Amino acid sequence: MKVASITLAGLVLLALECALLRPMGFSVARFDLEVAVVVFLAINCQTLEGALGSFVAGYMLDAVSGLPSGLYVFSSVLTFLIARLASPFVEVRGVLSFAALVGGMDALHNLLAWALTLVGTPEEVSRSAMLSGVLPSSVLTALASPLVWLLLSRIESAFKKPETGLLS
Repeated sequence: MKVASITLAGLVLLALECALLRPMGFSVARFDLEVAVVVFLAINCQTLEGALGSFVAGYMLDAVSGLPSGLYVFSSVLTFLIARLASPFVEVRGVLSFAALVGGMDALHNLLAWALTLVGTPEEVSRSAMLSGVLPSSVLTALASPLVWLLLSRIESAFKKPETGLLS
C-alpha cells in the first residue's frame, strides 16, 4: 500500500508538472519530479516494489512526453536499479543529500534517455535539444526535490509500524 501511495503521489506530481511547466515554456529543461520519485523508491522501498513503482512512473512520463514508447519506462527502471545499487554507498538522511543524489541521478536518467534515442528512433526527435537540457534539468530537479522529499516522507511515515518492545 505504501508503494502504491508513493506512486500515486508521483503521478499527481507528474500531472502538476505537465500542467504548470509546459505552458510556462519549460520543455527542454524541466523539473523531472518523476526521477525524484524513482530515487525515493530506490532508497526507501523493497526492490520489486520500487521497480514496479518506477515502471509505472516511467510509463506515465512516456505517455505525456510524446517521445518514442518505452523510452522513459526503460530509463526509469534502469535509473531505479542504479540508484538501488548505489544506496548502500550513499547515505541519504536529509533533504540536502537527497537533492544532491537526485540531481546526479537525473543527469544519468536524461543521458540514458538520450542514448536510447540513438538506437532507433525517428529523426523528428531532437537529440541535440535533449542533450542540451541535461544539465539545466538536473539542476532544476535538484532544486525541486526537497519538496518531493517532504511529501513522500510524510506518506511513508503514515505507513510505518510502531516499534514494540518485548515487554510492551
